[in-house]
Amino acid sequence: MHFKELEALVDIVKEGLQLDGVVISTPDFNPGFIHTMQYLQQMLTLRVFFIVEEISAQGTPVPFPSNHMYISSFERNGFQEELFSRLRCWFDEGLAPHTHHTRQIKDIALHLHSKSLKVGEFVIELTCKEFELLELLLECQGQYIPTEQILHQLWDRYTSPEIVRQYVYKLRHKIEIISGRSDIILFRRGIGYSVNPLI
Repeated sequence: MHFKELEALVDIVKEGLQLDGVVISTPDFNPGFIHTMQYLQQMLTLRVFFIVEEISAQGTPVPFPSNHMYISSFERNGFQEELFSRLRCWFDEGLAPHTHHTRQIKDIALHLHSKSLKVGEFVIELTCKEFELLELLLECQGQYIPTEQILHQLWDRYTSPEIVRQYVYKLRHKIEIISGRSDIILFRRGIGYSVNPLI
């Protein structure tokens, strides 16, 4: 819903409708909006995901967790795909609050809530799709996952396999630039992708 409908949301909940959470879009994350949302969350104890076009908080700290927020323009290339990926992560987090928050193998750790990867002492911020890709590879550590299987699990069947190669390339490049490690994600032509079992 749009932020202008917040008062209607309060009335709906007061009438007794139970909600697991709401997704709210706003063009401007200003102090007045922040105050209204804090009040709403305190009163209704709702889980809220924000779609924000830009932050204009005039120095005011934004008191909402970054994994519950997507700051981007609707016209931006790839907006819809990244938004749906983030919403899926957010929704899954709400369904399984008691699952492990960190997946760790030797000196790398994948953190659920911050959507980040820690390699040694280096922290690497990930998009939700990068996170999902790396989590899938870590789940099957030591095994090579075919491109088609990754595509089936993380994208819809109408998407080109090229998208998998593009995301793996960007993820490997990001890890190497920040941590200096180029040995974490492995590829074998005709077989697929894997996380290095020797890391």
